[in-house]
Amino acid sequence: MQGQRILLVSAGMGAGHDQCARELARRFAERGAEVRVVDLLALLPLRLGSALRGFYGGMLAHAPWLYSAIYRVFMASDSLRTGSESTGPQRPARSRPLARLGARALAPVVRGFAPTAVVSTFHLAGQSVGELRRRGVTGAPSIVVVTEMVAHAMWLGGGADLYCCISESIARRVRTATGADAIGPGPLVDPRFLRDPDARRTALAAGDDDTVLVSTGSWGIGDVFDTVTALAAAPGVRPVALCGRNARLHRRVAAVPGATALGWRDDMPALLAGAAVLVDNAGGSMCMEALAAGVPVVEYRPIAGHGVPVARALVEHGLVTAADDAASLVRAVDALRPPGPRRSAQIERGTALFRADPAGEIVRWLKRRSG
Repeated sequence: MQGQRILLVSAGMGAGHDQCARELARRFAERGAEVRVVDLLALLPLRLGSALRGFYGGMLAHAPWLYSAIYRVFMASDSLRTGSESTGPQRPARSRPLARLGARALAPVVRGFAPTAVVSTFHLAGQSVGELRRRGVTGAPSIVVVTEMVAHAMWLGGGADLYCCISESIARRVRTATGADAIGPGPLVDPRFLRDPDARRTALAAGDDDTVLVSTGSWGIGDVFDTVTALAAAPGVRPVALCGRNARLHRRVAAVPGATALGWRDDMPALLAGAAVLVDNAGGSMCMEALAAGVPVVEYRPIAGHGVPVARALVEHGLVTAADDAASLVRAVDALRPPGPRRSAQIERGTALFRADPAGEIVRWLKRRSG
């Protein structure tokens, strides 16, 4: 990639989009590219990015019904949500005012850096780049890295040249819906999570299968307290809740007998290495990291909006086990904790998702495009 200037546009809306951008930047830089990473929300004027982030977090925590309604109106795409094939291009995303504002904020960065390609890891970023291309500010290829199992209408609204998806089946539907190129090399995670599954099997054989991680995202969102309480009451289970930056949740979980509460951590590879099962409620980066690490995942009480269709897609792909209530949660965890056919089958499907290096596949696509 010598001579390539790659602009990565992320957004600090949770941690997953930024993690994806940083890992892509590292891999592109290793290949010799000049790389710059920017947070679209930080570029917006009048602290609007902070306001949007606060509004989003507030909805998830206090008005999930509102976010579900917004998702249905602005994001949901019937063909991609249900897995059916589309017969034509998707409707444009209904977020053009925000995309135009993002484009104005991003324009000076694009003009100053003069990228040879722009890679977006957040859907509004991809739309903003699309606005800049329509205005002639840049002619660089636009690449959108879809970080979720559902490529909803917001992801597809920017008219990108390439969509990098988590699976080939998603990529096929995106190609049909947009007419653009789409690839499905798998999720992008820190390589520290990709470890030898023999180490996990050895630990389980020694009886080390009591630790169950409970993921809440960087903001500590969802019905986490009830989840931890149900797990703590189950024999042989030691729930460890990752409370992110939610201090109130941390205090509540710490008071549950038999449970452990952790705040924001930077040693997730080590924590996953010591876990038998992950209980997740968003299907985001933490879920992908667990799949990479060979840790089976139970999706339980997914968060509002995108969380529900993403959890459904994960189940349809056979990557996770779904639980509908506290009793089925405990049964699923008990079934997946010890070694056995059910655990092995789910782990094998999860690790098979990581087919190729997304950064390498993007580089190959850029080379083919440039001839």
